Amino acid sequence: MPSIYIINARESSPFYLSSEVIAASGIGSFPVVADLTTPTLAALVPPGWDITICDGRFQDVDFDTSAGVIALTGKVSQLEDMKRLAGEFRRRGKLVLAGGPHVSLWPEDLRGHVDVLVIGEAEDIAAEIFADIARGEPKPEYRGSKPDLNSSPLPRWDLYPFQAHMAGQVQTSRGCPFECEFCDVIQYLGRKQRWKEPAHVIAELDQLYGLRCRNVLLADDNLTVMRERARKLLEALRDWNAERPAGRMRRPRRRTGSPTPSA
Repeated sequence: MPSIYIINARESSPFYLSSEVIAASGIGSFPVVADLTTPTLAALVPPGWDITICDGRFQDVDFDTSAGVIALTGKVSQLEDMKRLAGEFRRRGKLVLAGGPHVSLWPEDLRGHVDVLVIGEAEDIAAEIFADIARGEPKPEYRGSKPDLNSSPLPRWDLYPFQAHMAGQVQTSRGCPFECEFCDVIQYLGRKQRWKEPAHVIAELDQLYGLRCRNVLLADDNLTVMRERARKLLEALRDWNAERPAGRMRRPRRRTGSPTPSA
């Protein structure tokens, strides 16, 4: 059985949701937000594969894994750890793939450090990638398109190492029509906003709720830019949340007077 070990790399420098930044702000601490990339990729792996997810922010990476394929993801704050992990696993004879935000924005930083670069969004190219790997003929680089998010499968949260203090995450759109100079979203997700229909968002919330997750972050590149869409989504969320039998879902809440998040 083919196998894959999907790793969200450790952060080696602060970013806007890191514990260091939150602590320095003086506003207390927030629940650790679960990584969304790893369960999303896991959902794109074909049937018949053995899949393991590791979040290196709070888990030790298993360098002795039996998985033949290693998939790495991360932001610029995780770049150094992605390089370190790639080197360690290649030394052990593993096939190493890298993708995610930083690879999509600046693939040259990982070129030569991994066997396969996945640039852009993976939904439309995942089948090709895994078919090539299964044949033993992976290409050195794949470039994704801008997929319809409603065709994206539900993330494999059942494989993710949830902990009690965590908040879940649901992505409701990708892309933004604006060109703000401080934002890199349009560079790899585009200026045409694509969003999930409310029913798709609710299905993801149902999944997280069933895993006893009661805090959730909505990941949206610009929630209110399309007002009609935003209203429909918020109304659907309101109605769904009001009907939860074991308590409402909430956004991640600040915990004042407590230490920085353990991770």
